[in-house]
Amino acid sequence: MSLFHPNSSLRSFLASPPSSSRNEPGGLSQRLLHLNWLQHRQIARQIAAFDLTVPQFYTLITLINLGGSATMGTLSRELNQVSATMTGIVDRLVREGLVERSRSDEDRRAVLVTLTPRGYEIVEKAWAQSLNALDRMLSQMSDSERELAVRLLDALMAQLANGRHSN
Repeated sequence: MSLFHPNSSLRSFLASPPSSSRNEPGGLSQRLLHLNWLQHRQIARQIAAFDLTVPQFYTLITLINLGGSATMGTLSRELNQVSATMTGIVDRLVREGLVERSRSDEDRRAVLVTLTPRGYEIVEKAWAQSLNALDRMLSQMSDSERELAVRLLDALMAQLANGRHSN
């Protein structure tokens, strides 16, 4: 039994690039979603060598961006995860020795998650490997294609960062 409706565009979305025209407004949106899916899969493959899942990887990166430690509440908000999911992610990172938990000195109710030296080392290596793989792929594009991609991505990121997107 298939979960997909016979006319669903989701079936083809996961298997191949969107078939709609580039000039249709939906064509660009579908391509961006498909690109996101492909990039997520590529990151997952790259970091698998470090026994990390994508949520774990993003948690470690977020900790680095927050100065090496953060409360569980802050991590949940930054990663858009419910607290139960965030607890599971952090539990696995603690078991692997990549982060440590402690009580906050300011608020004993708050749980502080701190990146360990091993965690920092692993995420740094995984990040470098992921970037190198992406750089190798992008090097196959012409200079003008890369410049155009940078301008497009900068514009999209500015829109998202400024909250000018629909919910």
